[in-house]
Amino acid sequence: MTKTEALTTEKFEQTESTRDRHLKAGISFALLGAGVAAIAVFAVASEARTVLRLNITRPDVSFAVPTALTMIALGAIAFALGAIMLAGIYRRLYVLATSGAVAAIALALVLWGFGRPGVQVPLESLLAGTLFLALPLILGSLSGVLCERNGVINIGIEGQFLMGAFVGALAATIANNPYIGIIFAMIAGSLTTMLLAVMAVRYQVNQIVLGVILNVLALGLTGFLFDRVMRDEPISFNRPGGVPRLGSVLEGVPVLEKLPTIPLVGPLLFNQNIFVYAALFAVVFLWFALFHTRWGLRTRAVGEHPHAADSVGINVNRFRFWNVTAAGMLSGMGGAFFTIGQTLAFSKNMSAGLGFVALAVMIIGRWNPFGALAGALMIGFLTETQRQMASMPGGSPIPSEFLSMLPYIATIVVVAGLVGRAKPPAANGQPFTPGG
Repeated sequence: MTKTEALTTEKFEQTESTRDRHLKAGISFALLGAGVAAIAVFAVASEARTVLRLNITRPDVSFAVPTALTMIALGAIAFALGAIMLAGIYRRLYVLATSGAVAAIALALVLWGFGRPGVQVPLESLLAGTLFLALPLILGSLSGVLCERNGVINIGIEGQFLMGAFVGALAATIANNPYIGIIFAMIAGSLTTMLLAVMAVRYQVNQIVLGVILNVLALGLTGFLFDRVMRDEPISFNRPGGVPRLGSVLEGVPVLEKLPTIPLVGPLLFNQNIFVYAALFAVVFLWFALFHTRWGLRTRAVGEHPHAADSVGINVNRFRFWNVTAAGMLSGMGGAFFTIGQTLAFSKNMSAGLGFVALAVMIIGRWNPFGALAGALMIGFLTETQRQMASMPGGSPIPSEFLSMLPYIATIVVVAGLVGRAKPPAANGQPFTPGG
């Protein structure tokens, strides 16, 4: 086979794969849209209304929408977007269509869950809580993106969360300053990933096994130090305190003090703490650095084709080492969220597996910072919706366990390729030997 024939065959296979992806996604969203419409027709009373209230900025302002009719409209939107996918479209429109279909289905479920007499959707709390609960997932998934774009698998995000949470709480208590705690949490996360970098890059240890071992090490070490330092001492070293929200900082400042009172936008963007703004800045900065700078080009080259990068003079292993070490600062700050970000004392295993969820977010986001942000917001939205529905009078027609399963179902769907196959960097997990 000639080179031209090989390229033609590869291009044909890629086209077939794209068509197959569009077909699967189109069928999936069309069926889900039809299912949402069927629920509206057969399980929702025609006179049912869902009341949306601006519960923070304008508690006296609320408006009602017809539950069944709106669900049918949203189901029709998802069905139409699925039909568009079946026709085959360009990648950029495919991503937009997928996002629109997922948003329509999620909104329909919320309307169904809250569409009961005497129940209101606390719209502003729902949106602000979504962003707040997504924070550790955003920071952890960004750490994973940076590591795996360099070709190093970071299974140890859970351990980095625990180390950041413990060291952040301890340092903040001793210094009586939460910002000092955040800095030390980032250093602790960085030192943890430095150990990952040394073992994976220098000694070429299996990265999956290494990540699991580091998680177990962090769990045991923080548990031991918690018992010896934080719990048994007569002087408490476990009072990290918290950081203020922007709304309290802006009090008394002309014009700016009105920002948190803007309906919807105010509670979402102008009355959060430093973790929110740091995470959003990290998303934009990392995206720009990866795709619009020389460093980003070299990083992606190291993760996709290290031998080609080596041939043009890039020190692949040194690049991997320092990038993985820097990635730990993000997951360390994510760990500080569990204590300083929520004004909570440290407790054993308080990350509760969210480091592994951050890995799932990274896969959902296809190793792209903005994709990771979207995946984290989806899981944050489902988590906050579950919390709100659990406190509803009379319960919810949607079981809370089902809402808890949705993020993991979405991950399986993405990994299985039903809405587009998620492919990691080509050299991910592969150790590099110069001249090999």
